[in-house]
Amino acid sequence: MTLSQYKWVLFLLILVPLLYACGDEEEQEVAKIQAAPPENTMQNNIAEQNKIEQEATNSLSSITIAGNFAFASQRMVSIDLHFSTMQFQEKISIYSTIDTSALTPVNLLEQGTINQSNSYKSMLTVATAINALIVVRNDDFSTLVTVKINNHDLLTHTFQE
Repeated sequence: MTLSQYKWVLFLLILVPLLYACGDEEEQEVAKIQAAPPENTMQNNIAEQNKIEQEATNSLSSITIAGNFAFASQRMVSIDLHFSTMQFQEKISIYSTIDTSALTPVNLLEQGTINQSNSYKSMLTVATAINALIVVRNDDFSTLVTVKINNHDLLTHTFQE
């Protein structure tokens, strides 16, 4: 091949892909004009948040709750139990009430194990009407301790060995 033939082949190699890339005028899509989205300003965000909160408040006021349930019927109680000596594999069970006929605790709320520590800390959701919880160590009901919940929703007790 001569130099002029190489130029012609090179010209076709460049021109053909360009022609295919451009396509026909009929195939080109007409760009649709879209309206600019509303500006996202702090004022718009605050107005939108107020609208959402108002809708939520209106929906809560129209809610129907069965029975005598009230949102204040439960509270979170912090449990803070201490031991005068280090505990190894001590099992702690916390109950809400005592069965008067059998004199045993009922309604287990939480159960945990103390491993090489002298304290047990937890949080429980209990009914507002409950003023004390029953703490049982190692499933020995004869040594159960009834501990009052103070006015700060804290149940604290120190076990003396």
